[in-house]
Amino acid sequence: MARYLTYEEYLSRGGTLGETDFGACELRARKRIDSLTYCRVRGMAETPEAVKTAMMSAIEAVFAYGVNALAAAPPLAAFTADGYSESYQSAQERSEAVDKALKREIEALLAGVTDDAGVPLTYAGVKCL
Repeated sequence: MARYLTYEEYLSRGGTLGETDFGACELRARKRIDSLTYCRVRGMAETPEAVKTAMMSAIEAVFAYGVNALAAAPPLAAFTADGYSESYQSAQERSEAVDKALKREIEALLAGVTDDAGVPLTYAGVKCL
């Protein structure tokens, strides 16, 4: 399966991951894009720039907030100094929050982008009125 963003493109867009980390994160990011676009990007002759931009966001999020990073991060979600208040968040809650934010980011970047047949990439079968 072809990548939507090559390592060279990633570096030219300001990416900083090594090739090994990029490979692992790119696969997860591509699967996330496929999930949100119903695999429409796979069959396209060329990958749209918006998809490449979404891949950059997804790769960085996968690296920064992937399973290993979330598990290693301290669970402190909020801290107040005056009245000394702390709140904690589980790895599951953090993972869900990151996933929701990434989904919103990808959907915003791909809004209005169509595949080679003119179908919006994120079209789920319902027309907006």
